[in-house]
Amino acid sequence: MNELKHKVKAVIFDMDGTIVKTEHIWGKVVIDVLAECGIRTLNDEQKSQLQSLSGVGMEYSCRFVKEKFGLKQSSQELLDRKVALAHEYFDKHLEFIEGFELFHSKLQLVNIPTSIATNADKLSLSRISNKLQFERFFGTNMYCVADVNNVAKPDPALFLHAALQLGAKPEECIVFEDSLVGFAAAKAAGMKCIGIKNALNQSHLDKVHHAIQDYLEAEEAIKKVSKI
Repeated sequence: MNELKHKVKAVIFDMDGTIVKTEHIWGKVVIDVLAECGIRTLNDEQKSQLQSLSGVGMEYSCRFVKEKFGLKQSSQELLDRKVALAHEYFDKHLEFIEGFELFHSKLQLVNIPTSIATNADKLSLSRISNKLQFERFFGTNMYCVADVNNVAKPDPALFLHAALQLGAKPEECIVFEDSLVGFAAAKAAGMKCIGIKNALNQSHLDKVHHAIQDYLEAEEAIKKVSKI
């Protein structure tokens, strides 16, 4: 890993589904909110539409759900309920993607700075951070849409903000992501991207420089990508 610090000046991580196993929670929460609104059965098209929301900003996803399902609740009411339900799940069980802690410790050993850049709201970032003690990995370098005027991925603003705070040029950064909007944001920012495989992104992995199952494969992946 020591040779990496000459080519890689910063590593930026998405949060949900990238370092923490939370994507299934957000998916379940949407189903729960719809059920509370009286919609308990979904057809295949509706299920596909909900799956397409993976990784997108909270405000957009709630506006989308309100419009597509014709809900009387405001998008803000849907967002508040979605966050409240998610936090109940967070309090019960959260865990890192396999190998993350060890991989991050190797980055720390060679003094490569890291940060989080997530489409999550500030409260969710804080809740998950406190639960898993993110400060031991990232210090205060944890950024969400609130830090860039609520401009969510696929806009590159979050990644560019993180790079600026870490003192790195975009082309010197490597991003770890799991969603299509995250892949697009990394590309728009001019950063190399390593994708974390999941059930929803298999058809989009051609948009990243390399893809891995978990962080047990990350060291070799980042070495390969740094040479591109």
